[in-house]
Amino acid sequence: MEVRSKKPGRLKDALERSQRDLEDFFENGAVGLHWVASDGSILRVNQAELDLLGYSREEYVGRHIAEFHVDKSVIGDILARLARGEKLDKYGARLKAKDGSIKHVLISSNVHFRDGQFINTRCFTLDVTDLKKAETALRESEQRLRATHERAFAGIAEVDLQGRFLRANSRFCEITNYSADELLNCSFGSITHPEDVGPDMDHFAALVSGRADTYQTEKRFLRKEGTTIWVAVSASIVRDDHGQPLYGIRVVQDITELKRAQARQKLLLDELNHRVKNMLATVQSVAMQTRRRATDLNGFSQAFEGRLMALNRAHELLTREIGTGVLLRDLILETVAPYEDAAGERFRLRGPEIRLGSEVAVTLAMALQELTTNAAKYGALCTPQGCISIEWRSPSPDSMTIDWAETGGPPVVKPTRRGFGSDLIERGLARQFGGTAILDFNTAGVRCHIACMLPQRGDGIP
Repeated sequence: MEVRSKKPGRLKDALERSQRDLEDFFENGAVGLHWVASDGSILRVNQAELDLLGYSREEYVGRHIAEFHVDKSVIGDILARLARGEKLDKYGARLKAKDGSIKHVLISSNVHFRDGQFINTRCFTLDVTDLKKAETALRESEQRLRATHERAFAGIAEVDLQGRFLRANSRFCEITNYSADELLNCSFGSITHPEDVGPDMDHFAALVSGRADTYQTEKRFLRKEGTTIWVAVSASIVRDDHGQPLYGIRVVQDITELKRAQARQKLLLDELNHRVKNMLATVQSVAMQTRRRATDLNGFSQAFEGRLMALNRAHELLTREIGTGVLLRDLILETVAPYEDAAGERFRLRGPEIRLGSEVAVTLAMALQELTTNAAKYGALCTPQGCISIEWRSPSPDSMTIDWAETGGPPVVKPTRRGFGSDLIERGLARQFGGTAILDFNTAGVRCHIACMLPQRGDGIP
């Protein structure tokens, strides 16, 4: 009889202990837990859920569960599913906390049925608010990064370890004239100028192997339509936590205009250097020849000063038009300007637009100066009614002729000896450009026929 009496007691104790354990699990569990009746009212709630939302037990139990949901459609769907006997596994929802904040939760729940009757739900509420905030922050960061990537002034591309394109922003597509999809079928090498592929691949191999962290270079790209452009490239490699290379990043800027400006600057500096050397050599030659032919110091001074002024006028014209050459009409006008009358009728100019390079311009300026000075001393310009006709033609793109004819001056007397001016006119052009200059001391007025080649000017800018 004693054995029989003890067994019910032990069972009762075990049941009570199990109930206490379940009660402890419910009340002190680390995850929120609540029961909901078939009508949606909250039957029970544990402390973890109360702590999560900030309500007291009296403020929470007995109220309809929908009052605490932000999204009515969500709680409606939850209750409908549970009523059909479905299980919920980590169903996302948003709950209202007492302080007005929103808690993001995952709800896992099922229904306790007894004899087919809905008794209550058993819902676990897992707080994922911090995770949602982190996801939102990450998503916003990625959106900002994408926006920065897409709207960047520079072209940005990602390439695999073989140099094939994985992704490119809009600016990179503009630079290369390829669409983003077209680039996916290209590699960095395939759009690089053949002469630049080798060095660029060597640099990239150094990145992949870890021998370099970054590199910068200037190279040429071949655009989709076949034109060549210059770009500045900054490259780096992205590695995993173990230091293994994942993909490369190329930041590209179009520097074609900069390269053109640099080429133009070099060309202009080279031209300036060439002009200065030629000018010094010309001044030295003029000084020596003028001294050799001068009979006194005053005569030397006047002749030398006039010739230097001619050089100066030519130099000023060339400086104003540097890189493009000088118009022949402008050169003639600069030379004869000191001798023109108020009515502008002493010189008659006629001819097409011809642009001269620096060397031809300087030599012609000297020749025109000699003709004008001679006319002022002995010819048409020493009488009020004298005038000079200057006509020029261009028989071909690389040649020209100039005809100088004086009228209205005193009778011309042919000089008994050749001066430096005659030598400069007749021999200077022939020596420098294979041209000819024929002086005719006609009694009615001096005539001069100049024919010379027009060297190709080195003024073109790439």
